Amino acid sequence: MQEHLVFSDQELMEMIRKDDHHGFEMLYRRHWQKLYQSAFNICRDREICMDVCQEIFIWFWEHRNSVNLISTVHSYLLSAVKYKMISYIRKDKVKANFLEIAKSLPESYTIEENIQVKELQSFITQFVGTLPDKCGEIFKMSRNEHLSNKEIARKLGISEKTVENQITIALKKLKGSLGNLSCWFPLI
Repeated sequence: MQEHLVFSDQELMEMIRKDDHHGFEMLYRRHWQKLYQSAFNICRDREICMDVCQEIFIWFWEHRNSVNLISTVHSYLLSAVKYKMISYIRKDKVKANFLEIAKSLPESYTIEENIQVKELQSFITQFVGTLPDKCGEIFKMSRNEHLSNKEIARKLGISEKTVENQITIALKKLKGSLGNLSCWFPLI
């Protein structure tokens, strides 16, 4: 009989909380294959899936004393795989976008400046998607199409004051969302 099947997950968790490496090994043997399969169903890249599973188990061991509230270990680990895979996918998409945009910029930009500008642009694009429709539309017309408040008001059939208010609301929300990136705010 396989030893890792003798103990329940909760018993293994108790062993792990007492720094029992053997208990951790048993938990790992019980769950790693299911976690790997779950990751592989998302990504289909063997190396990334192995890395994700390894990172999750390393994190789990390092935080063994603070994971007391886990009721079902299997569900917890599967959720961790899902979120870690989402993180990897986002990073890869962001990297791909940065590389494509970097090719189109003048050579006078440094790589670091390019990355910072593109990261800010990406953040603003995502942010505009969270605004109410009319507010987002006005903000885009102002910042992307470089239209004046008067031109926007005429185009949308609303007052200039409404345009001004919507842009002010968007900028306040954006400034709050930027947090540490607020040094870029004057450029917006």
